[in-house]
This record gives sequence, C-alpha cells and structure tokens, in this order.
Amino acid sequence: MSQAIEYLCSYGDLTKPGSTTVGELADDFTLNSPVGVHADRYGRLWVCDTGNSRLLVFAPDLSTLLHVIEGPGEATPQAPRLLMPFHVCPHPSDKLMYCTDMGHGRVAAFGYDEHEVWFSFAFGEGQGEGDYLPLSDPNGITTVRERDGVDYLYICDEFFHTEDDLASRCVKFTLEGKFVSQFRRVGGPGPGHELLWPQGIASDAKGNIYLANTGHYEVLKISTDWPIVDECVQAPHETVMLHQHGKPTGIGKFNVMRSVCVVGDRVFVPGHIENAIAVYNLEGELVTIVNGLQPLWNHRMEPVHSLSDLVYGVLEDVVFVGPYQVCAATEPDVYYVSEPFASSIIKVRIPRIKGEEEALLIASVGHRRDDQDRLRKTSQFNCMTAVLGIDPDRRAPPRELAGGSWIDQWATATTRVYQYWYDQFRTHAGIDPLARIGRGSLNIDSGNWCMKTFNTDSDPYHQMQDMMRGFFVPGDLAMDVYYPHTPPLGQICPGTPLIFVTNFNMCTVSMYQFSPSGFLINYGVPFGREGIGGDGTLKAPQGIAVNSRGEIYIADSLNNRISMWQIQPTGYVAFRKNFRWHADGDFTPCDIAIDANDRLFVCDQFNNCLRVFDREGRSLWSYGYLGYCDDVDVDYEKFMLPASVCIDGDRLMVNDLVNRALKVFRIGEDGLTYETGISVFKKYPDAGGVWMPYFIHAAKGRLYVPDTTFNVVNVFRYGEPQLAEDQMAA
Repeated sequence: MSQAIEYLCSYGDLTKPGSTTVGELADDFTLNSPVGVHADRYGRLWVCDTGNSRLLVFAPDLSTLLHVIEGPGEATPQAPRLLMPFHVCPHPSDKLMYCTDMGHGRVAAFGYDEHEVWFSFAFGEGQGEGDYLPLSDPNGITTVRERDGVDYLYICDEFFHTEDDLASRCVKFTLEGKFVSQFRRVGGPGPGHELLWPQGIASDAKGNIYLANTGHYEVLKISTDWPIVDECVQAPHETVMLHQHGKPTGIGKFNVMRSVCVVGDRVFVPGHIENAIAVYNLEGELVTIVNGLQPLWNHRMEPVHSLSDLVYGVLEDVVFVGPYQVCAATEPDVYYVSEPFASSIIKVRIPRIKGEEEALLIASVGHRRDDQDRLRKTSQFNCMTAVLGIDPDRRAPPRELAGGSWIDQWATATTRVYQYWYDQFRTHAGIDPLARIGRGSLNIDSGNWCMKTFNTDSDPYHQMQDMMRGFFVPGDLAMDVYYPHTPPLGQICPGTPLIFVTNFNMCTVSMYQFSPSGFLINYGVPFGREGIGGDGTLKAPQGIAVNSRGEIYIADSLNNRISMWQIQPTGYVAFRKNFRWHADGDFTPCDIAIDANDRLFVCDQFNNCLRVFDREGRSLWSYGYLGYCDDVDVDYEKFMLPASVCIDGDRLMVNDLVNRALKVFRIGEDGLTYETGISVFKKYPDAGGVWMPYFIHAAKGRLYVPDTTFNVVNVFRYGEPQLAEDQMAA
C-alpha cells in the first residue's frame, strides 16, 4: 500500500472572498497579517491584507474602507485572485499601484482615479527574453530614478535559487514590466554580501536602493550607478552596509530586518530593535529610535475574558507590536505603520527629534481578532503558534521515585490521601475536569493571549471555548503535556495532566493545571530566569518536551543548548543540566520531540538538520543537510531552517520551514527512513496552504499545523490511505 500525506481540513475563521463591503468600517472588521502599505496620489492608504489575500484601500483617516481588490477582475485560472500580496509601490508619475503577488510569482499593476480602481497588467510570471527566469517569490518593490533619468522597478525575489546556487536575487524591470537585469551578490574591495531571503527594498532621490537582506540580518545601501558583472554588483568601496544586526538570533526572534523604508532624508528600519523603529539618515547614521506610543484613545475598550485581558488593550496602544512597513501620510511627520503580528495598521506622528522618543498614535484600523463580543461561530486566530492533543482517558500508573528526599516522600503520601478523597467527591458529584476539552486540540493563540480548545472529532471542526482562566503571559509560544505518575503537591484535580508552556519574551516556563470546572489555571510559579550562559537561565526558549519520568527538555535557543529540568512530587521544578550537540560550532535548537525510547529528536535550525540525543543528553546521530527542497520526494534530506518536529508512534514529522514542506519519516535504531511528504506553499489556506508554520502536533494519523500568519490550523492525514480513513471514521 502506497504512503500518503494529504490535506484534510482547517479550522480558524477566515474572511471569505466577496464577503466584505465598502463604507464605514463595520464592528466586526478585521485584518489578517497586513504587511505592505503605501499612500496613493489622493492620500488614500493601500494595504496588503496578506493573510486574507487581498488589497484594501482606506480613507486617509482610516475610518472608511473605499475599495476591496481581490484580483484582476473576474478571477480565472489564467488570472487568479491574489495570493499573499506582500508589498505595494506607486508609479512615479502615473496613477498606478504595483503589488507583488508572491503566491503567483508575479507583479500586478492596478490603475486608479478618484473614484475607481481597476486591473491594468501583470508581469514577472512568464518566460522572458534571454536568460531571464520567472519571478519565484516577489516580495519588496521600489522605483528608482537612475542617472539616465529613467525610472526602473527593483524587486526582491525572496526565495529564488538555482540548482547550483542558493543565493536569492534582486530583479530590475522597466515600469512596463520588461526584464532589464538582476544581481545576486554585492562585491567590492571588502567582504562580499550574498543575497539571502531579501524582503524589503526602498530608494532615495539620489539613485540609491536600500535592501533588507533578511537572511543575513543586514541592510545594504547600493548605488544604481555601480555596474553589475556576472550577477554581482561591483561596489567601489569596502562596505555597502547601512546596518548589520549581528549573527542570526533565531527565526522566531522578532528583531530582524524584514523591511526598510525611505521617506525624504530619513531611513526607517522597523524591527531590528524589537518592537521599535530605528531611524537613520541617508549616510547610515542613527538619528533616533522610536520605541513606544503616546496613545490617543481611538477605539472602544477591549473585552475582558481572563486576567490577561486587563492589560491587553493598554499594551496594544502604548508599544509597537512587531512593526513591519512604514510609509508617509500627507501631513508632515505623519506615517502609517503595519503591524502584522497584531493584525493592525496604525497612523502615527513621529517628530524629528534626536534620541529615543515616543510616537503619537493618531488612528488605527484592525483590532483584536479574538473579540468574542462580536458574533462569530469561531473566533479568529492571531499568531497561532502551537497545537497539543490531550487524551482524557490517559492515566499514568503510579511509580516510586528512587532516592527521593523526605519532603518528596511526604508530598507523595499527602497527595495520595488527597487523591482518594478527591476521587470519591468527583464520582459522587459527577465532576469531570477534562470534559470541556474532550478529545479536542488545545491551541496557543499567542497574538490573542489565550489558549483555545477545538472539537476535532466533529465535521467540520468547531471551537469549544477559550480555556484560559489564569494569567496568560505575553510571549507564550510552545507547549507539551505531562501526565504525572503521582499527582504533585498542590494540584487541584489529581489525575489530570499538567501543561508546560515556554515564554519566548520572559525566558520562563509556565505551568497550567485543570480546574474542577474544566478550565486552565496557573499551577505554581514559572521556572527559569532570563540569562546568558548560567545554569537555570534561559534565553528565548522555544520548543519543549516532557517524558513520562517528568524530565523536561527546553530548546534554549539563544543559549545554543538544551536545558533539562525535573518536576518533583512537591511541584517544584529543579534544574538538572545543560547540554549541546557534541560537534564544534553553534548548536541552534528550536524544537524537541521524544520517542518511545526516550530519545530526543531536536531541530537544529540554523544547521539545517535534526540532532538525536539519548535521555541524558549524549549525542547519538544527525540527519539532513542544507538545501532547498524543490521536490519533496527527491530532496527529503534537505532542510532549510526546520522549525518543529513531532512524533506519533514510530513516525517522525518535520516542519521544514523555509521549504514549506511537511515530511514524514520512520524512526530507526540509528537513522530515519523517508516515508512521505507534501509541499504546502503557494496555496490558499482553505486548500491546505501554509505561510509560516510553527509547532506542529501529530496523533492517530493526523498532523496539525498551526500557521502564525495565515492564522489557521491546517490538518493533514498521513500513513496508509485506508488506515487514515479508518482513523478519521473512528
């Protein structure tokens, strides 16, 4: 029987094509990971509502939606509707707006006047003249007037590569879409710069382009006067850098240069300082850092559903939340800023003052996607980072802890007595703390500060409710479940599992337990503390895994190690040890899964492979190497920033992030055997498309893939087709 992995369904509420009306914004209006923004000649703001695969045009004050652009008129197979539009750029003289349509590998141009918007033409997806290859993944776009007085388009082709060269490219076109040239590197007397996943690009009035070379954490300033030889810009002096952030600090880290924006004599670099905007002059000198907002109350109070909500609305309006793109408004020193993580666009005033400063928040569009006061069958996700399954029938058998201290023995004896009386009470009172979650999935909706459960036994899946009744800490990221052999001291409902959640920002791990009413509440206090290098410290923890012994393994990503802890019968979590991969070089763990033999399978993200350890942290073997996965059934050993791994029986699943591929392997004694895989990029999310998948989960023939930017969870089935069908029916 042949193996298979195929899309089954998805859950999470999305805006359907054709469902949004223009006019004054409705109460239930939301955006979905908006990226590119630019004002047109009438001061109206064009927004790439990327997660909803559409362009929106707003009035300058953001109060009214004027146009909804879903594609080139009537969508056809030859001219499909937009898929992941990323950036917009105005024509330098005509009433025309260019839009990079990444999902279709093209640039679409839309004409407009004071009243209407229409599709004009598209380019980039077809075979051109000479050696030109079609656009692969167009992202940033800008126009620049060169020395000859002619304007050209420059486009970042983010994931472009050839079979023997992994470098990306920047492509030059005429304003009519005719290919002119391209470059993949910038050379000169000093060290060269290879383009790797360039995203943002901008230009100044002097013929310079500013390129956010995201994969190398740098912004390059390049003169269009410099010649291009063999796809390499020949720089006349040693450095072409405007700014470099330093070595990569993890794909989950927000302080990377994804965009660069030039307005007059100011260069804005959002995000290389976390949740801030750095402002440079054209010579690359830092002028100021804008790292906060002075809020004007511009929307009604956010609803309160848990303790965390008391501060959600306040923080939303006093800090930048992962700013991405900046463009000028018509008023002096007023700008629009996109915040994909918060699914919002804000209008702010940034005064021309040197030094660290705050911006004045004038208006915003888009609000918390989880607003449960608005009537929805299911709430919308916002940065869904992790999925976890809980088995309500699973009960771990009692196990004695060898060599426990007297306090451990006292805690064990105390909880056993308490469990007896609790079981008696629960039986007679008919209480089932796990009834609310049933056989559904638990999901971290990180951008909405909550954890939700979905009934995954129904068809279609439907949301049950927000499970959080404790305090959700902003930055909660990954999670795992632990079924204690003996209930730890202080557990309100003995026999139920504990949930461990890593917090990327606070550098701690929180613990949650089930209350008698079936909701999640805090258990104990978070463990770990922020720090570099020391025992018991964490820095940007990501994936987490807990084995049946209560041993906890954390991907301590910016400390380049695995941090091992142990939960005690008292509920106290004690630090055990740190360990790394034995070979030289940085070890960059991102996620961890544990097999039936207590071996650890770790995504070593920036080394583009999997590392395998035994339970005590001894290095065993590796699998995989750097490479684009153009054909998943041929290139399955190639990885590009693998972000997550999970295990179901003797199968191991990998989320190969940059390749946007899901791969299934059989686990062997000292290696992996490829079984099946699927490419999930450049598809609409309701057809199994994935943009930025994070911590995946697998159980009983189903693979759950949370997408942090499409804001859905896609569900796939794998294994023998008939077996998967039987499991779904059961």
